[in-house]
Amino acid sequence: RDPNFGDLLVGANEPDRLDHLFCSIGMLESRELLKNLGKDFYHTIVIDEAHHSTAPTYHVLTHGFEPDILLALTATPERMDGSSVVADFHNRFAAEIRLPEALDEKLLVPFHYFVVDDPVSLDADKFWTQGRFNQSELTNIYTGAHALADQRLRAIVTALERYQTDICSIRCIGFCASVHHAEFMARQFNAQGLPAACFVGETIDHERAEILKQFRQGDLNFLFTVDVLSEGADIPEVDTVLFLRPTDSLTVFLQQLGRGLRLHPGKECLTVLDFVGHLHKRYRVDRKFKALLRKDRFNIVRELESGFPHLPAGCNIRFEKVAREHVLRHIRSNLAHIRAQIIEHLETFNADTQSAPTFKNFANHHGYEPLEILGESKTWSELKSAARLQDAPTDPDLDKLRAALIKVAGMSGRQGIARLRNVLSHLQGGKIQRAIAEAGPNAMAIHYQLWGKTGTSIGVSTILESFHKLSANSSALADCMEILDLVDDRTRVLSLKDDTPFEIHATYYNADIQSLMGATSMTSPGQQGVGVLHFQDQLTYALMMTFNKTEKEFSPTTMYENYPISSLLIKWDSQNQTSQVSPTGQNLINHIDRGYKILIFARQRKKHDGFTQPFTYLGKANYVSHESERPIKMVWQLDHTMPAAIFENCRKGG
Repeated sequence: RDPNFGDLLVGANEPDRLDHLFCSIGMLESRELLKNLGKDFYHTIVIDEAHHSTAPTYHVLTHGFEPDILLALTATPERMDGSSVVADFHNRFAAEIRLPEALDEKLLVPFHYFVVDDPVSLDADKFWTQGRFNQSELTNIYTGAHALADQRLRAIVTALERYQTDICSIRCIGFCASVHHAEFMARQFNAQGLPAACFVGETIDHERAEILKQFRQGDLNFLFTVDVLSEGADIPEVDTVLFLRPTDSLTVFLQQLGRGLRLHPGKECLTVLDFVGHLHKRYRVDRKFKALLRKDRFNIVRELESGFPHLPAGCNIRFEKVAREHVLRHIRSNLAHIRAQIIEHLETFNADTQSAPTFKNFANHHGYEPLEILGESKTWSELKSAARLQDAPTDPDLDKLRAALIKVAGMSGRQGIARLRNVLSHLQGGKIQRAIAEAGPNAMAIHYQLWGKTGTSIGVSTILESFHKLSANSSALADCMEILDLVDDRTRVLSLKDDTPFEIHATYYNADIQSLMGATSMTSPGQQGVGVLHFQDQLTYALMMTFNKTEKEFSPTTMYENYPISSLLIKWDSQNQTSQVSPTGQNLINHIDRGYKILIFARQRKKHDGFTQPFTYLGKANYVSHESERPIKMVWQLDHTMPAAIFENCRKGG
């Protein structure tokens, strides 16, 4: 807040000093600051709009300078091209707030989002080229002296009049398909007495400044642009956004929506008009509506059918009748034919993206969750084979290892991911003894993670035989390696450890927990069907709780009342038969005096989209209080603050 702080090195600005510098990436490179100043000249480097940091021009910052603190700022950390933004920043999110949370915290104005019927149909193949909408074809259909362009223009103006009380007093940005489209819209609006301007990359600097001045003053009500205002612009006066073309990139969609979400005196909400007609079958319209909800929490079809009841406070999404039918039909068709859709996307992936069709590249580019890809009873190699990208797998145990891919996709602990990757690498090379040595005391856990069964049930009696059997399944091992690349890229876990075999906030299935605690063997899978695991020889209890329960998944006798009280306190019910005077009750209540460790494992729900969910290790906990019995109602205090997403989604009251 000190206006005298720092110097500018951008455009025509020349700095007096270089110690506190605000610099463009172009000037940083052209002035050779790294060469002239040295790699450790700056203690702190902050990169704004850091989703660009995978571009070669940014390597001087991410791989050249060596500051004590390298901080990246971005509203959109996910990239659709498969490149990882977080890898250059030690995979660490120092702080994170997503759009729904920012709206709940009133850091942004709420939105009223209207999905309007578009008279233009985009389902013909000519509109889709190389994995995205064809810009020239969109421009041809949206502009020009033909009846459909006039009909669409009338639909846009009519929608503005329907959803805004006075369109001559709004500040509206319309995002267009091309420069020609933006020029067309500005020209047509001006002809109808609606003050408008075209604001694109070709607009020269002094004209830009004048246009923005008039827009802020209210002399212009409409700016039509392509992507110039997608990022870096701060015009808080904007109160209306028009999506005049389908947006291919989720990043760009959120940036464009964000242009209107800035707080401003007198602005109560942002009005969004999104024009949707018949969409091309390969367009993922569901992704942008999912982005407006808390991540992975709700089924998008049920949300749409019920009017999006779980949006942030003050926000709403309303569909016009025909547009709703278009979108619902489109999403249902995609979900019903997801396997065929995945194969079709794979067939053209390299041509569409100029990237290798790896699991990570494919999931990131198309916005798939791992289980969406793997949930069709086909392995990744089988899907690629169906797309004629490789030969059909011939693994002798492929059917037994399908579930292993699901479990690997649920991993999040960095140390566990690295360990499994090293073990699999040795197995791929047939180096069984080296794989066993790499696995060390975790060998049994890896056996259960991949086979999911006792050695006896798959015909082996030792880890050596188990690993030797694994090494013969080349496609399953290759698939696991590719899936590990994705989960390692996406995980938020920081590799914190306590004096247990588990990583703080990493995810584990029941068999993982028991194996890592040494409670499984080649002949026994350990304790079954219980939410309290007692490892007596290690004086340890693992309390496994599901916060959001449904009667479909739990019987009335297991609908225990478990929920976060705060980010450190958890309310937990023991099993129904547990009394205070029982050995279990006494061990739990007096765990400190008796030398017992209490480990807390929790998950938001038992299943998501049909798949059993792993538990998140919240760390060790200490007794706070108890009351009642059968069940005993207890309060535990965690050693580590639980992840914010779990607390926000599972606290009492939702």
